[in-house]
Amino acid sequence: MPRVAVHHLTPTRRLPLIEEDGLRTRADLSGLYGPPSEFDAAAPGTFAHGKRVSAWLSLDHAKATADEYGRGLISYTVDPAKTLAAPASLRASADPETYWAEAKPLKEWLDGDVPDDLEVHQNLPVRVKYLHLHAPLVGEDELGPYAPLVAAVADEDRLSAKALMHLAVIASNGDFDSEAFTAACALAWRDEPDPDRIVRELIETDPDKVASAALAEHGATAPDAVAVLRAALDETREWSDQNGVDHGQGLFARTALILDELPANA
Repeated sequence: MPRVAVHHLTPTRRLPLIEEDGLRTRADLSGLYGPPSEFDAAAPGTFAHGKRVSAWLSLDHAKATADEYGRGLISYTVDPAKTLAAPASLRASADPETYWAEAKPLKEWLDGDVPDDLEVHQNLPVRVKYLHLHAPLVGEDELGPYAPLVAAVADEDRLSAKALMHLAVIASNGDFDSEAFTAACALAWRDEPDPDRIVRELIETDPDKVASAALAEHGATAPDAVAVLRAALDETREWSDQNGVDHGQGLFARTALILDELPANA
């Protein structure tokens, strides 16, 4: 049987870490999420004690749970014979032992009527090369003044979006739940993967110049957001001059300094 796509949600701020490290198991993340729960302890065999990564089979159901689990959307594929799956409604209504007793390989569910809320668990991390990070499930409520800018640029001009993403990270000042950082994530990842050449093209074109041109073009589209990003660009140019690097490299460097703080705040 071919591999099957499943859908995982996470807080938007964790997307940069997942792009670097892949999806780790609950056991790996016990320092972030707290110790594995009673639900994890009741899981059978190699799924026990948090050694699992979980997702939903239905994209629509995943999207419906974004308020609970986070608006960062990731998909990957699983071998349906090597997973355990059960309806989310069963987890909500039964004790952990009953849930896991009813769980069975996804392959068996696919042979019959599939519940809309089917949760799919695998007992291994998911490596980066098997992940697809999608556009975060965010809108005006999460993006604030950045919403018009994201709408105008994110899908239409990927080169500008990548440059503005760096500015938005800098503008966040390390507040990883801020509208600026959420906008950075929305600019960074879309449903269609970026071409492999996009980073090289940004470097060759000069990210400082690309960002400056994008701000000039969209000043009327999102004036409040552009004002904040323009201030971040001016500060970055000053920082670059003080540190003896060109403005484009300074943009990358200041972004990296802020992202270095993310693991402690994920």
